[in-house]
Amino acid sequence: MRTLALFSAVFSIWAGVCAAVAVADDAKDCSASSDLDRRIQACTNLIKRGRTDKKQLGVIYGNRGSAYVAKGAFGDNAHFDSAIADFTEAIRLDPKSVNAYTNRANAYTGKGDYDLSIADTTEAIRLDAKSFVAYGFRAVAHGNKGAHDLAMADANKAMGVAPQKYASLFVIRGFIHTIRGEYDRAIADLNEALRLDPKYADAYNSRSWAHNEKQDYDRAIKDASEAIRLNPKLAPAYVHRGRAHTAKGEHDRAIADLTESIRLDPNIALAYTNRGLAREAKGLRESAVADFRKALELPALNERARKAQGNAREQLARLARPQQQRADNVATIQAPASAEAPSLAEASQAGRRVALVIGNSDYRSAARLSNPLNDARAIAASLRRLGFADVIERYDLGLAQMGEVLKDFGDRTADADWAVVFFAGHGIELNGVAFLIPVDAKLERDTHVPDETVALSRVLEKVESARKLRLVILDACRNNPFLHRMVRTAGATRSIGRGLAQIEPEGAVLVAYSAKHGTTAEDGAGANSPFAEALLAYLEEPGLEINFLFRKVRDRVLEATRKRQEPYLYGSLSSETLYFRAAANR
Repeated sequence: MRTLALFSAVFSIWAGVCAAVAVADDAKDCSASSDLDRRIQACTNLIKRGRTDKKQLGVIYGNRGSAYVAKGAFGDNAHFDSAIADFTEAIRLDPKSVNAYTNRANAYTGKGDYDLSIADTTEAIRLDAKSFVAYGFRAVAHGNKGAHDLAMADANKAMGVAPQKYASLFVIRGFIHTIRGEYDRAIADLNEALRLDPKYADAYNSRSWAHNEKQDYDRAIKDASEAIRLNPKLAPAYVHRGRAHTAKGEHDRAIADLTESIRLDPNIALAYTNRGLAREAKGLRESAVADFRKALELPALNERARKAQGNAREQLARLARPQQQRADNVATIQAPASAEAPSLAEASQAGRRVALVIGNSDYRSAARLSNPLNDARAIAASLRRLGFADVIERYDLGLAQMGEVLKDFGDRTADADWAVVFFAGHGIELNGVAFLIPVDAKLERDTHVPDETVALSRVLEKVESARKLRLVILDACRNNPFLHRMVRTAGATRSIGRGLAQIEPEGAVLVAYSAKHGTTAEDGAGANSPFAEALLAYLEEPGLEINFLFRKVRDRVLEATRKRQEPYLYGSLSSETLYFRAAANR
């Protein structure tokens, strides 16, 4: 996200604080016109006249600078340079102007020059220790720079010295809570901002961001839509709504929103990355690659932009690898050119197929896993290309979110022929029972495992109503980072093993582990884990019966890991042959 996602929020604090210059219509327009070009022209006219004292002239430069900053919020950094020049002149004319220092700081933040912004706000605070605007602006600069504790201290100081409650200050503190991962606190602050100002577009926009981070996508869409209604030019709101649509699998809506955000502000890396993901999910590979590359060309002004670019870089690496793998693996098959997508007849013959794909990477009480997000996205895209009628994608789910999505998926499997679940993340075995670990689990004691995780048996229950194939694929056998600090109950007989527990699924159910029970899987050095990489290599190969597919995956992983990791398939099927993609007609 661009640094100035909160620009209009902080701008609303100081808009209008500059004194009016009593010079006819130009003075009025320079001070208060909502038409930015008109304000700039009016201030320019007054500067050319030059019939005022230095202090008043400094105010005029400040008013013109504020208009340039407002124009810079729509994606043109040249306006920030013009603003900085005007505020610098205002400071020369009036070296004690707190407004000029704080406003120049805001322009520096817009350019990503956070150190210069902090220096200016610090000088403003030296001149006026009760300048809540300066504390607020310095909080935003610290937050974008990644100094979260300093940012929170400044946000609280701003509230402490402000003569009354300002909605903008709650938006700033809400922004800092969000980047600190304190989403409920962020939402509480943003609720207060909207109580103070129910028509505050930036508060709705920021609350949409927080809801997205909590995977509450319906509320994220609702808040972003209200922000857009109040301010149709607020580009970040389209990004947040597009991101939520992507998470819900509503890719056409996502692409429309993200395209509009790019039209309004072509410098938001997150918009290109998310549009690339939505386009890839629709099979628009070339367009997706172009978006990922564009995201990497933009300046990374803050932590969110850097994260978006890292994601784009991973997607490009992943898209390049499977394409070459498929060429190597199917070179001798002589498949027709149309084999990239199943025909309507093939899809009908396979029956209705549904899937749930979960990638948990961003664990809050453990180090981040690099591959699950990539693995899940690639698997979901592959299943869509294979003609699955319904693919639910979810990422970085907490316990409550995992429960909700499993409940939803269970409802969708009632009339399905195939039900497939793919989970990438951490898992744990306790007393011979396998559990999947949500991202919000702490697992401070062994007794907490059943309370903070999802039992594999619960996942198996959600696929059992499918008529032909019930398949659960787990890339969750990694070394468990929770074990070394977990307190074991004294005198208890609970055992915690390596990897996941051996299982014997009932009925026509298959469970595929990325590593055999009692062993651990590797993350790999690339964008995908060795198991996901092998699965992607064979999943779309025509004519591979499902049991033979997993045998080929096993062989490939054993070779790639030099026999350190052996995938394993549990359960059995009837005599009916099942294919992700049937053999091409000859």
